[in-house]
Amino acid sequence: MKKLFLGLYLLVVVAAFGQNKETSCKIQGHLENSSGLELIIYKFDNSFETSIPVDEKGNFAGTFKLHEPGIYFIKQGKAYSNIFLKNGYDLTVSIDNKAFSKSMTFSGEGADFNKYFKDKAELKGTLVADAGAFFVVPVDSFLIRIDNYAAKMRQQLDETKLIKEDRDLALKLIGYDYLLIRNNYQKFYVFHAKKEPFIPENYLDPIRNLDMNDALAYNNSMDYRYLIIDNWRIHEADAKKKNPNHSIIEFTGAFADKIQYEPVRDQVVRMLFNQVDARNANFELNYQKIKPMVRVAKSKEELEKRLSTAQTNRTGMSLAGFDYENHKGGKTSLASFKGKYVYIDIWATWCGPCVREFPELTKLIADYKGNQNIEFVCISIDSKEDYTKWRNFVTEKKVGGQQLIADKGLQSDFMKFLNVSLIPRNVLIDPQGNIISSAGLRPSDKNTRETLAKYVGAPIVKTVAK
Repeated sequence: MKKLFLGLYLLVVVAAFGQNKETSCKIQGHLENSSGLELIIYKFDNSFETSIPVDEKGNFAGTFKLHEPGIYFIKQGKAYSNIFLKNGYDLTVSIDNKAFSKSMTFSGEGADFNKYFKDKAELKGTLVADAGAFFVVPVDSFLIRIDNYAAKMRQQLDETKLIKEDRDLALKLIGYDYLLIRNNYQKFYVFHAKKEPFIPENYLDPIRNLDMNDALAYNNSMDYRYLIIDNWRIHEADAKKKNPNHSIIEFTGAFADKIQYEPVRDQVVRMLFNQVDARNANFELNYQKIKPMVRVAKSKEELEKRLSTAQTNRTGMSLAGFDYENHKGGKTSLASFKGKYVYIDIWATWCGPCVREFPELTKLIADYKGNQNIEFVCISIDSKEDYTKWRNFVTEKKVGGQQLIADKGLQSDFMKFLNVSLIPRNVLIDPQGNIISSAGLRPSDKNTRETLAKYVGAPIVKTVAK
């Protein structure tokens, strides 16, 4: 009897141990040149995040349960890389923080798939080394080029020893990678060649006919998520051609109802959230139309936040104050500019579009120099880690105006009041501190100078943005 009991006990222990292994993911390894006491692992859509402690020698180990297998990010500080994880993995990773992605090596359960992903990224970098040369060719030549690209990607996959499940996923991701590159042809051609390419009428049909219910791709591919939005945009443009006065809200509602996989449907519905904006006179009516379409709790919360922001950010409402460090020394508050119009530019050193606006912003500030009716205030949302970079950047660029840095970045009260999520962001207020415009009015926009001239009374001078 005792032997029987002992045998059953051992069976339960072994079964429990096996179940724990299959329902959790284990990762360990060494991080050379570690810059902190933890590694962060998170999903690209922020649906999952966990931290793994790193000791003084750079060793780390952690076990956690994943909601689903897929491509995650592993990060310390600003250095990060993709990593494929699933419950049941016992993965060992070696990383040098000074060359994060390139230095990664893998061993243990899960190593094969991660080695493949690293090799795939390196092959893509080789095949598309010069984006200008890759994209700026006639469309027929481009189609041949990307067919060859996809063939080489498949050939690389064929040479691996991945299990069928992983191979099928990798093949699917190659397909969506191909479609996104095809979809980006016009954009990259125009960017590099400064002119439009000839594109056949049916060129976008593969994106137009995208499978909008691919759950596996949704959870593993940002390429697929970008394509979801472009599929919606293509169909919305088609509908607008047929009826220029069609309602984008009604169209999107009908379009979304054809999608069975809820996360994809939700992503499409969220494209309407920009209709609930203080710059739109009908934002409250739009909110009422969009609200019944939203099923996901997190998206419902965001829509409510959008409505609240639009109500407090509409023209005529009082703008929240701030009291931030000034590059010149001390602190500067919004209240100190009372009696003047204030043009606010919200930016960061890492924001490419922000920096590209700097030449026009510099001209704008210079053209209004000496005008006592307006003050230009640039507020950086750089993190504490980038504080020195911000100071050096401001000194180097010599943009002018008041150069401030938000105390808590996007988490500061002022940024939360404006619900800042995308930058650059430009705000204009009147001498009483009331909002004229809570977004838009980029320095490069002609409308910005016209708006400033209307309110401030300054003439539009010869450096008007083209």
